[in-house]
This record gives sequence, structure tokens and C-alpha cells, in this order.
Amino acid sequence: MQINNKLILENSKNLNILYVEDDELLRNSTAELFSNYFNSVEVAIDGNDGYEKYKLYFDETGQNYDIVISDINMPIMDGLEMCSKVREITFDQSIILVTAFNETSYLHKAIEIGIDGFLTKPIETEQLKSVLYKTTQAVADRKLVKEYYENIEDTNMLNINKILIDNYTSPKNILKDLEENKEDISYQWSNKKTINDRLQKHAIDVEFFRSRYAINVIEYFLAVIREEAEIGNCPVVFVMLDFFKNKNLPLEDIFMICVLFKNTLTSYIFGRYVFNNQLFDDISLILDKNFEGVIVNYLKMKNIKKVNTPEPKRIEKKEIVEDINYAEYVLENDLYELEDLEEEIDSLAILVTGSNTSVEDSTELGNKIQRYGEILCNYPLFSELGKCVVKLGINFINNSQLLIDDKARMLNITALIEGFVNDLIVWRKEIFENNIENPHFLDNSFFSNVDTIIMFIEYDESAEVTDDGDMEFF
Repeated sequence: MQINNKLILENSKNLNILYVEDDELLRNSTAELFSNYFNSVEVAIDGNDGYEKYKLYFDETGQNYDIVISDINMPIMDGLEMCSKVREITFDQSIILVTAFNETSYLHKAIEIGIDGFLTKPIETEQLKSVLYKTTQAVADRKLVKEYYENIEDTNMLNINKILIDNYTSPKNILKDLEENKEDISYQWSNKKTINDRLQKHAIDVEFFRSRYAINVIEYFLAVIREEAEIGNCPVVFVMLDFFKNKNLPLEDIFMICVLFKNTLTSYIFGRYVFNNQLFDDISLILDKNFEGVIVNYLKMKNIKKVNTPEPKRIEKKEIVEDINYAEYVLENDLYELEDLEEEIDSLAILVTGSNTSVEDSTELGNKIQRYGEILCNYPLFSELGKCVVKLGINFINNSQLLIDDKARMLNITALIEGFVNDLIVWRKEIFENNIENPHFLDNSFFSNVDTIIMFIEYDESAEVTDDGDMEFF
């Protein structure tokens, strides 16, 4: 990305910095340069002076400088010692160090402190722009997040139907494991290529996202397990939504980031524990309910009408049929066809994202999905799920040309379909190979995911605002 002064000024024009440099001529000339970018530039003549001015500013205003820019090699107190003391006052202070090429011995200590950027002497224009853009972007993002959290009561969190903790029944034995490994889980989430691509495309620092959002979403999930938080009321998810909205992320990017969290968490849990259908159901319930809120809030904020999709159905215990062999309940030929269809749907989902794909390929994918649902509709126990899958297949068929013409949308949707098929495989194996007690253990997740995929298919981000203030699909 080409970085120009306008991009930097969008973030820097309201920021206050402390600039520390012992060379008077360099200090004066560079401070004048910085004054073109920042609201105010306070200067200090060495590390000790810099620390005293930082501490005084903090004591008088209750705030820190937005950025500290400091030389390393200075008398009385060097830049690294000063920065360490500054970090004791403000642990997340943004710091840029100015260093000469022969000061590499300081770099290890600088990395330990956690420096945001380096400028090498003599300071070159392009290097300055790059470092200032990255650092000011991070500061602006941090301010935005703080503002959202401080105003959390005003965020629009009433667009979802909350689910009481009484409905959450899984055992709590995984809590300690998740607590101890939440950092690792957050890295697994943020390190996914899709996450990186979609965040960096919008100039969002991946580590900033991980530390501000990924960790907090995991901690919320743990709070639900501890019965300290309510399902469907995750403040960090809504703060994250506001942040993404401010960054103009399209709905497809937002939802893929959410979906990949669910995939990361479930993959982690079931990579370490024996599959437990109740646990899987509860995880899906918690995450789907919150991310459903993300979608509804996003569309409401953009004044776009949501597709008329029903509330996902919560299956009650009374619907479970006891003492039935599901493998004998369904014809053997149908079981074989379901398994074949899963492979075909998965393969077609990959095929239709290629450059040489056709409307016929897209239609065929819809036909295979519809056929899967039609088989399930033949059996009363699975008819509700079957109707849901048929609805997805028909919608895919009806919008085949649209999807072929919009490769980005197709890529997003087929990624969701691949995840949907993986859930179907889990469901089929647990039902017909393990004969689990509750044949509806994934229905809630299926209903929610199908409605979401259909919303992606029909969603038009460029829809014009109508006279009544609403936006319409197509």
C-alpha cells in the first residue's frame, strides 16, 4: 500500500507526542518535522528529562502521551532505561526508538521492552511514513476500542434474544485446560491465513486484534462455562463489531472471522477430548447465538433489511425418540447416498471457486445440497433438518448466476458450506454409527448456519437507501 501524508494525518492530527533527543540541532529540526503530523510535540533533552516530563504530564492530565519517540544513546539516562520506566506508568505506551546503525547491541533489550517501531539515523522520508502510519494506526485503534468499552452500555446489544444460563448443561471439566491455553488458542485463531488476509487488507494489526479481541472472546466463553456470564450477551463481540464497522469491513469478512473462531475453538477442544455431542451442541449454541447478534447488529447499523429468516429452533428433550436404531430407521441405500453426497458437495464447493467454473457447476452444487435435504425429508425424525437443507440448496440454485459473477462472494459462501458439510459428516457418523441418544444435537447449529449462508447469498452491501430509510435486497 502506498503511504502518503494524508493517510498518516487521518490518525496523527489529534495525537500528542513526547520527543526525546540530546542533540540540539537534530532535536529542533526533527521536532519541527513532527509538528507537521501531530497536534503537539513536547521535547526533552535526555532520558531523565523525558521521564520527568512524562510523569508530570501523566500526573497533571491523568493521561499518557499518545506516542513517545526517543533516541537510544543519551547521557544521564539512555532511551531504553527511560522507556522501561515509562512502561511502569503506562504498560501499553506506544514507543518509537531512533537508532544509529552501530547501536545494534541495544536491539535485544528494545525488543524485550516491546517497541512499536524503529527509525534509523539519518531519518529517511519513506521509512518515517511507514513507521508513523503503523504506529499512529495502532494508537487510533486503541483509542477507538477504549471509547467503545467505556460506552458499552450504549452499544446496541438488544437485537438478539438472550439465552439463560439454565440452558447450558455441559460439564465444566475443560475449563482449566482452556484457561491455561487461551493464549495458544488465540494465536491459533489469529494466525489463520484468512484472518491475516482480511485484517491486513483493512490495515488492522493482527496482534492488536488478537490481544484486544481474540483473548477477550475466549475469556467471555470461559465466563459462560463458569456461569458468570449470560449466553448471547458478549460485550466484546459487539465492541469488535463496532470497531470493524468503523474500519468498513464488509459483512463477509466479519462473519468469516467469527466462523473461524468457532472452528478454532471446537478443533482445539475435540483435538484433546473424546467427542461429546452435548458439549458440541453447547459450544455451537453459545457461539452461534453471539455471532447471530453480530449479523443482526451489522445489518441494523447499515439500515439494511435482514432476510426474513426464522429464529433457530431450540430442540427440547421431549422430541428425542428412545430405543431406536437410527441405522435401521434409514434405508441402507440412503445412508450410502448421504455419504457420497457429502464428498460431492465438498468437492463442488472447491470447484466453483475456480476461474473456469460455470453456472452449471454452481447449479449442480445446489442440486446436491437439495438432494441431501430431500433424503432426510423422507424420514419424520429428520424432516425439519431436511427442509432446512433443501431451502439452502434451492437458494443456491436460484442465485447460481449471481454467485458465479461475484467470485469474492462465492469464495466466502463456499467456505461456509465446507464447514456446514463437515458438521453434516459429524452428525451422520454420530447418528448412524454411534446411535447417540439425541438425533437433534446439531439442529440448532444447522438452522442458524443455513440462515446465515442464505443471508450471505442475498445480502447486497451496495444497496441504495430507500425513501423510508431502509435498504432493500435486489
